[in-house]
Amino acid sequence: MRIGGGRARVRFWAASRKQTCRRGRGAADSRAVTFKPEFIARVIERRAELQRALTALLPTPRAIVWEVGCGHGHFLVRYASEHPEKFCVGVDIIMDRLERGEKKRDRAQLQNCHFMRAEAREFFNALPPHVTFEEVWVLFPDPWPKARHNKNRLLKADFFNAIASRAVPGAKFFFRTDHEEYFREVEQTMAGLETWQRDPAAAWPLEQETVFQARAPKYFSLVALRTASPAPTVELVGPGQPPLTIPTSPA
Repeated sequence: MRIGGGRARVRFWAASRKQTCRRGRGAADSRAVTFKPEFIARVIERRAELQRALTALLPTPRAIVWEVGCGHGHFLVRYASEHPEKFCVGVDIIMDRLERGEKKRDRAQLQNCHFMRAEAREFFNALPPHVTFEEVWVLFPDPWPKARHNKNRLLKADFFNAIASRAVPGAKFFFRTDHEEYFREVEQTMAGLETWQRDPAAAWPLEQETVFQARAPKYFSLVALRTASPAPTVELVGPGQPPLTIPTSPA
């Protein structure tokens, strides 16, 4: 199943922020952002459509394997085929990748592998409350290498704490990248969290070469386990995107 229409390029579907929102100009609210009504309408419909699709896909309590940025589905289809007891969902925002993944799944006749078009944070927020994570995979995400773009990186403390709030005891997080600076940043972030603990001795459970792994001269891997510490409450919204409670502005 998918709605609407690798590297987990967590870029946003909407038009640029310049076209869709306005910053306050006063000294007191120089960082405040409001959004144009037509943009808000698109966001509300997209979020509602994703909620409907996920409710249909996951109508009952279930722990899932989630791959963020599933690309062409090479990894997820292989993983689902080797673990028929697991329910696997991959998300990407590029339709061609999802269609390729679905073709691989259909050829393998898998009933436990699904692909959805969604930005990672919006997928998380749209999940039914009875859905949890047993594994989260992020393989070769977009490293956003320029310093001014680092804010767009997905793997920050708020993301880890958010998925921890939905993770079953003993859940695992898997991360692999060919960008060493991004890897070191994630290592440092992980070390400062109470909700996840890196497991240096953990084995990588499946080696399935992806498009980006094939191109990488070297890469770095990390496995972390969900701890027993309670997860703080966070609102998981990407840069330039409206909060879950959306402020509007005059047209």
